[in-house]
Amino acid sequence: MLKRRRTQKLKRNVIYSTATRRRIMLRGLHKKIIWRRRMFAMQQMEAPISEPLAS
Repeated sequence: MLKRRRTQKLKRNVIYSTATRRRIMLRGLHKKIIWRRRMFAMQQMEAPISEPLAS
C-alpha cells in the first residue's frame, strides 16, 4: 500500500518536472488568483452602493 502510494506520487512529480509543465501550472494558478482579486474588487465597489438600500 505504502509503496504504491509512493510510486504514484513520484509519477505525478515526473509529469510536472519539465519546465513547460510547471509554467503551464503556474499560469493556471495565476489566472485563478487574478480572477479572484477582480471579483473581490467588484464586490468592494458594489458594497457602498447597496448599503443605503438595506438600511
